[in-house]
Amino acid sequence: MHGNRLVFRSGMQVEVEEFNVSAPGANEVLVRASCSQVSAGTELNQLRGMERSGHRAAYPGYAAVGLVLDVGEGITDFAPGSRVLIMGRHATHWTVDVTGSPLQNGYIQKLDDALTDEQATFAINGATVLHAVRRARLQIDESVVVFGVGVIGQLVTALARLVGAFPIVAVDLVEERLQLARQSGATHVVNASAEDPVETVREVTSGGAQCLFHASANPTILQTVFEAAGQRAKVVMVGSAPGTAEIGLQVELLRRELHVLGAYELDLEVPHVYWPWTPQRDRAVILRRIADQTLAVDHLISHRIPYTRAPKIYAQAAAGGEGWLGIILTWDA
Repeated sequence: MHGNRLVFRSGMQVEVEEFNVSAPGANEVLVRASCSQVSAGTELNQLRGMERSGHRAAYPGYAAVGLVLDVGEGITDFAPGSRVLIMGRHATHWTVDVTGSPLQNGYIQKLDDALTDEQATFAINGATVLHAVRRARLQIDESVVVFGVGVIGQLVTALARLVGAFPIVAVDLVEERLQLARQSGATHVVNASAEDPVETVREVTSGGAQCLFHASANPTILQTVFEAAGQRAKVVMVGSAPGTAEIGLQVELLRRELHVLGAYELDLEVPHVYWPWTPQRDRAVILRRIADQTLAVDHLISHRIPYTRAPKIYAQAAAGGEGWLGIILTWDA
C-alpha cells in the first residue's frame, strides 16, 4: 500500500512525496488520517532552518486525526474504525507505537463524538498553551496582555478568559486577527501598527500588566513586552519565536523585578505530586473543553485545503501574517 506525505527540503521547498505504508507490527496502530493542523511557528522555523541543519529532508506535523485502519498484535484498546487523535506527521497514514513516549509518536487518544476532526487537532497546541497558563499561575482578575494572536496567542487569550483574568489585551499588527481575538475573549485589542502598544497597555491596566505572554514569531518585540509590564509582573515566553532579542536589563528587568518564564511543556510523562499536569492530561482537558463548548476554536480556522495545495499555503504563511490563521490540511483519498 502507498501513501502520501509532506516533506520539507532546502530552499523553502515543500513537496508531496509517495511512501510505502507497512502493516502494523506488535503494539502498533495504523491510522488513516482525515486531517492535520499546521503548527505555523514550529513548522516555519523548521522550513527556514533546512539550510542550516544540513538535512536533505524533514517531515513536518504533529497533530492529526483519523480512523484506525489496522492494529498489530497486543493492541486491545483500539480497533479498526476507532476515531483517534495522534501526534502524526502530515501524511495520509501514520503508525503509532503505543509502547513509545506518549509525548511523541506514542500518543494516541480516542475522540468523543461531540468533537469534529478539525476541532480535535487543536488539542496538541492547546495543551502547550494550557501548560504556559499553568506556569504563569494566572489569577482571577489578573491583567493579561497577549503579544501576537496567531493560533497560539488566540488560545492563550481564550484560556486566560476561562481562568477569569481581566482585562485581557490582545496586541498584533493584523486587524483581522485582533477581531478574532475579541471572539476568543480579549476585552481590548491594540493594533501596534496604528498605536503605541506600551502606552495603551499602561492606560488599560493602570500602569502596566501583571502577566504578559510573548506569543509572537518576532523575538525583537520582547523589549516592548518588558516596557508594558507592571512591577513584579510575569513575562511568559510561549510559541516558537526564533533568534535573539535585545532587552534593557536595568530599567525594565531589574528595577521592575520581572519574572521571565519559558513555557515549552517539558517531557513529564508521569504525574508528580508537585506537578500533576502531564501533557496527556492537558490534551484531555482541551478536548473536553472544546466538546462542552467552553473553549471555542472553529473561528480560528482560516483554511481547509487538500494536502496537494500545501506548498502554496506554506509560501503564503512564510510571507507574513496577513490572510491566514489556523490551517487544516485534509487527507481524503
